[in-house]
Amino acid sequence: MSHDTASRTARDTAELQRAARDHLWSSFGGPGTYAEDEPIVLVRADGSEVFDSDGKRYLDGISALEAMVVGHGRPELAEVAAAQMNELAFLDLFRYSSVPAIELAERLAALTPGDLSRVFLTPGGAEADEVAIKIALQYHHLNGEPARQKILTRAGAFHGSTVGAMVLDGNYWATSNYIYEGYATRGRIVAPPACPSCDWGKGARHLPCPHRVEETIRAERPETVAAVVVDPAASAIAVAVPPPEYLVELRRICDEYGVLLIADEVITGFGRTGRMFCSDHSGVAPDLMTLSKGLSSGYAPIGATVVSERIAQRFVDSSLPTLRHGHTYGGHPVACAVALANLEIIERERLSERAAENGAYMLDGLWSLEHHPTFWDARGIGLLAGLELVADREGNDFDNPGVVGTRLRKVCRANGLITLPLHPGAVMFFAPPLVITRTEIDELVDVFDRSLTEVERELGVG
Repeated sequence: MSHDTASRTARDTAELQRAARDHLWSSFGGPGTYAEDEPIVLVRADGSEVFDSDGKRYLDGISALEAMVVGHGRPELAEVAAAQMNELAFLDLFRYSSVPAIELAERLAALTPGDLSRVFLTPGGAEADEVAIKIALQYHHLNGEPARQKILTRAGAFHGSTVGAMVLDGNYWATSNYIYEGYATRGRIVAPPACPSCDWGKGARHLPCPHRVEETIRAERPETVAAVVVDPAASAIAVAVPPPEYLVELRRICDEYGVLLIADEVITGFGRTGRMFCSDHSGVAPDLMTLSKGLSSGYAPIGATVVSERIAQRFVDSSLPTLRHGHTYGGHPVACAVALANLEIIERERLSERAAENGAYMLDGLWSLEHHPTFWDARGIGLLAGLELVADREGNDFDNPGVVGTRLRKVCRANGLITLPLHPGAVMFFAPPLVITRTEIDELVDVFDRSLTEVERELGVG
């Protein structure tokens, strides 16, 4: 790069950053404030790599917020989007339908487990969770049980930031933005840790077991509980991955008490965990499943709520079958066409199998860092993993784990690796694109190793 080009790029970047601070209100930020010290302007991406406006390369360790399953820079998906735009760019699903929407619903019904067969398309994951809540409440109403209004979620869970999805909040809003706490009136939080009989690793201290869920159902009175919502891999809850029997037992409990089981597979769906859906590891079919992110690999905004035939038939057989819910951009034809092409890539390139194989390799790499004095545990499933850091070898938490996690994220970014800290603050998250190579996994582990050493020196640890 010539000196003139470098200067021009730097000047352009500064101008872009200034414009962002002046006009672009960032997610989870205030006017002019960003999670980073300066807003990073990304301009190009390919595979597992992204590049900013200064030409700096980063290894994308979180798949652009867990969405980029098939990797960045797939020209075939851009071509599908362009072709659909030229043919039929937009319509609404209030009165019409489109071939891509119909075929995507048909495809999801075939892919999802059990009798999941009816598909409500949305613009994203939070909206899909809202649809699931509404369907659950209306289902019980149609069954003559209108008192079933409560939704159980787990402490530390995050299922979206819209007002409806905040019903599923696991105390995220109460601890970080208390002014919204009153909106989550139907939600009930199941607290950790797992009971002594459920000993499945160090992550159990963060995640309530099914028996804790059952205790909460009883305490709230079963006749008032509508549904239990879980991310089968507990991604946001310290990546506390439970064994397959977790979902089996939860299914039994929900059936016993007449409670619906909603599996939020927005992050874990479409090969991320080494199977098409994380629920597949347990052989359990939920009553409703919510999807997004990997559905289109982020190439177009789309989500879906997939509903079991048993639940759907209750609507069909009712005198009030209408679900009064819809989105202007739900089932957008371009997004549906992209999603269909994306699913073809996942299956053709056997990305689920690659996630299983390379996920085990990545987890081994993370465990190679256990010599660090702050290392507590590495856990995961497929290409979804978390590495938990603590203040000492006895497992005592940092006074403020969120500060440590945020600092480590920034050091990793400076060293060319994108990652995130998760609940309770010092669990570092890794969910790279499923096309990541083993050479890139080695790089991910190496950069994180060096970055952690740097932060430990700052903390005076070791």
